[in-house]
Amino acid sequence: MPPASLAADAGNAVMGVITSIDASLRSSRYSHATRVNVAQGLYDFDCSGLAAWVLARAAPRAHRAVLARAGGERPLARDYYHAMAAARAPSRGWAPVARVADARPGDVIAWLKPAIVRSANTGHVAFVVGAPEPLEGVPGGFLLRIADASSYQHENDSRAGTGRTGFGFGTILVVADEVTGAPRAYGWFGRDSAWVLETSIAIGRPQG
Repeated sequence: MPPASLAADAGNAVMGVITSIDASLRSSRYSHATRVNVAQGLYDFDCSGLAAWVLARAAPRAHRAVLARAGGERPLARDYYHAMAAARAPSRGWAPVARVADARPGDVIAWLKPAIVRSANTGHVAFVVGAPEPLEGVPGGFLLRIADASSYQHENDSRAGTGRTGFGFGTILVVADEVTGAPRAYGWFGRDSAWVLETSIAIGRPQG
């Protein structure tokens, strides 16, 4: 099977797992300890815990590549960034997505924590669930619908009004370099972002 077909299969599998979480979800809490009971609809994750849980089921080669990057420890957001940033070919478990405009559902986006952000976390990792939408008035700006696990909501967030943290869907802003199209900055609250932060960002296509 050619690599493009493998990537498509993995992307579809990723979206299938995410859809199944959403369909069975009854409670979710942002937690650094992953706790899942599918029968009860309970999903407690942080962002990297969600990424690991989904990829272990949908794209095991990509999952193993991140585990290797983490040295066998529990992967953190920075490990997803580094695994994808180092990807040069699908044989390493990830196919690089160089341009924001080329991201598609089932891809993964990760960034390193900007120095200005006060947090013990190393960054953030999320799944792309919708095609990038160019944002008028923001050069290189794209609105990107994602699925993640967070204690903070995004624009048009599915956690709004539920009292839930953890798993959900929301829209972020990703700003691409106007020459290369590569991601260079993000806004947590989509078009409503008061701050757009420059940092190292990678987008990758998981391989099954």
